[in-house]
Amino acid sequence: MVLVPDPASPRSRSRSSSVSTTNSDVALPSFASLAPSRPPTTVAEEETRVSIPGLEKKVILKIDAGPGCGGVAWAAGEVLSRYISYRYSIDPTILRNKKVLELGSGTGLVGIVAGLLDPSSEVWVTDQEILLDLMEINAELNIPSPIPIPTPTWTTSNITSVIGRRNVHAVELNWGEDLSDSDIPIEEIDLVLAADCVYFEPAFPLLIKTLCDLAPVGKEMDILFCWKKRRNADKRFFSMLKKHFDQITIQDDKIGEKDMYGKQGVSLIKLVRRK
Repeated sequence: MVLVPDPASPRSRSRSSSVSTTNSDVALPSFASLAPSRPPTTVAEEETRVSIPGLEKKVILKIDAGPGCGGVAWAAGEVLSRYISYRYSIDPTILRNKKVLELGSGTGLVGIVAGLLDPSSEVWVTDQEILLDLMEINAELNIPSPIPIPTPTWTTSNITSVIGRRNVHAVELNWGEDLSDSDIPIEEIDLVLAADCVYFEPAFPLLIKTLCDLAPVGKEMDILFCWKKRRNADKRFFSMLKKHFDQITIQDDKIGEKDMYGKQGVSLIKLVRRK
């Protein structure tokens, strides 16, 4: 979940006058300048548990509404999590040994679910800096880091070994910024996940630029995009997006699932980069 002001505030409903496409000669503003960070306000002990079919245990999430809307679990994240869990139960290759990146992760729910489903996957949950601690805490709660095992005293070495490793990593990623210096292996990403990233209109061009950078023309990759319809401004985003991506409505979800989340105003699509 991207860090933004409250969607109900007048500021968040204002229209962007900066750019309308990723090909504009006008410089894009920084994400931080559009949505400045705010300190957390929610007590550290507050948490929720999300049940995802296909997982043995509920996903534990610390939540924090202080930094805006990012630190809270929203319906679109649960819908996307249930979808990838269902598809994984049919075809595990969608995650097996795949490198996965979630945009606007917020609590990290969707990426954590992907990491739980298949330990062989490598997952990066991303958002603004102020949400890094929250994502890191939630990743650790659900997929604890391995415990170092000291080398036996009868050996000549004091080296400590670690069996296994956590496959979900929390990383800062601000939309619109250059990805070449990222710690994430951007060119190796196989799957991009994005849930509820559409409601802050000034950031639309930044999100589209990042999607284009992650999926350059000619690269074969999947992008799963889920959002809740809130206002007419959403149409502007998808009008901008269609210049770069075909938008394919997901039809292979579990029977009855689409009808259920459709009543909540949630949509789930696959994006395919246009050539």
